[in-house]
Amino acid sequence: MDEDLWYLLRSDAAVFLHMKERIFWGRAPQGTAYPYLVLTLVGGGEGADLAGPDGLHEYRVQIDSYAPDRGDARAPSRAIAALLNGYSDDKFRGVFLEGTRETSAEAASGRPCRFSQDFNIFWRA
Repeated sequence: MDEDLWYLLRSDAAVFLHMKERIFWGRAPQGTAYPYLVLTLVGGGEGADLAGPDGLHEYRVQIDSYAPDRGDARAPSRAIAALLNGYSDDKFRGVFLEGTRETSAEAASGRPCRFSQDFNIFWRA
């Protein structure tokens, strides 16, 4: 799922317009130019029924959009929501936006603004 989600985000024109190739799992390398995305697997696993594993995985993924100001952090989060919320294909059986949070720091602090989005992802290999 990790590689498929990364590729989906990277291949979307609206997301690419903001992020180019700056989409990372876990954390961005030190010194990465803004804006960028960080994807974090928060939880999940394979579903099961009485016969055992059913092959359908449910994941929660947090996607954080970082930028030096609010507008540059918000724009890619909107593009991501437009792409992913309600998305489905052969592998992604359903992707749903569960929540959005904003964390803004004072500009003088040198810390970026961040929009965090939580997605529930139903995926089958």
